[in-house]
Amino acid sequence: MPLPLFAWLAACAFASAGEPNLPPVGAAPCIACRAPAADARTAFSAQDWALLQEGGVWRATPERNISAEDPSAHSNAASLVPRPPREVWAVLTDFERWPEFMPLLRETRVEKREGARLWVEQRFSILFYPMRHTTVYQLDPGDGRLAWRLDPDAPHDIAASEGHWELIAVDGGNATLVRYEAKVSAGRAVPDFLERMLRERSLKQLLDGLRGEVLRRYPQS
Repeated sequence: MPLPLFAWLAACAFASAGEPNLPPVGAAPCIACRAPAADARTAFSAQDWALLQEGGVWRATPERNISAEDPSAHSNAASLVPRPPREVWAVLTDFERWPEFMPLLRETRVEKREGARLWVEQRFSILFYPMRHTTVYQLDPGDGRLAWRLDPDAPHDIAASEGHWELIAVDGGNATLVRYEAKVSAGRAVPDFLERMLRERSLKQLLDGLRGEVLRRYPQS
């Protein structure tokens, strides 16, 4: 074999061997296996927990930071999915299919992945008002946590966004409490009514959409 061709093949083999062997995003040895110290239901009143058990969505009273330096708003919601955390995680981290079951989203595209971090471009449509940004997601399957923040270096139509999804196993791991927290600042360029819709992201539809998709993909046997 000619030396240049041998050297090229060797270089390709070396480069291939050096690439990280990343597992599928939705797969991990355990999902939400590091259980919280306290029973998850203690964070809710008996009435609120009954609402969750009936398939409803719990929502905290919206909070807004009144500081001029930080005009952000907070959202906090939860739902109970009668499926194990691994099944909820598989749907939650299937980013490119989010537009099929999450409100406002028109398109998502995973741009790159570095270990447990993914850069996902997202395009929205709020009352025909187009918006886009790229979100950096941090995967922590052991804690059942998917955190995110806006990528400020990519084109974006909102000022800031950060938050997390959290999955907590309940009922011996046969069900999953899904908690969603977000902090969003739309910025001055976005009208107030659009900011409210973006901030809340139609919270009920958001949680209902995830729950419904999990039940659709994993029908009870």
